[in-house]
Amino acid sequence: MIQASNKIGRNESCPCGSGLKYKRCCLEKDQQRGRQTAEGNQSAAPAAGQHAVPVTAEGMVKWIRELPWKRTEDKQLAELLVEHMHGMDPSIVVRAVWVWHCYADETAPAYAKPEAYCAAIEYLMSEAHGLSTTQKGLAAKYGVSPATLSKRYRELAAFFGDRAADSITAKIPEVALA
Repeated sequence: MIQASNKIGRNESCPCGSGLKYKRCCLEKDQQRGRQTAEGNQSAAPAAGQHAVPVTAEGMVKWIRELPWKRTEDKQLAELLVEHMHGMDPSIVVRAVWVWHCYADETAPAYAKPEAYCAAIEYLMSEAHGLSTTQKGLAAKYGVSPATLSKRYRELAAFFGDRAADSITAKIPEVALA
């Protein structure tokens, strides 16, 4: 199971996977919601009321449905992302969903084909974790053009890069697996 604590340090890596410090990324948004969530604190057990996310597709979908989404279509895209990333390391899939959640929550992007963002997020995760994937291969997997995937990837990279004190290529923090 993936463990989440109820608090993360300001100077720790943000749990959204951006590679930024929490204080420069999602801290203010979490404080506005009256909560602080974290994947980055590996030693903590779930707090009362917090749920450990089971490392199954069904568990991830349940977790996605419990997240506070501003738009239904963004939640549906996250569910599609989990479906397409089936078989990958679950901690990477969870981070991919969290990256999408942070991006969609703040930017409310317009899109006709959600697969384009799914492909771009998977590529972003592959780059962050040193996995050997190509944009061409992912474009074929998701049924989108490599140019569209590249455009969406650049949007995501710019979004997180604008918030970064460090490079966007910084490694995403590890998630505690029980």
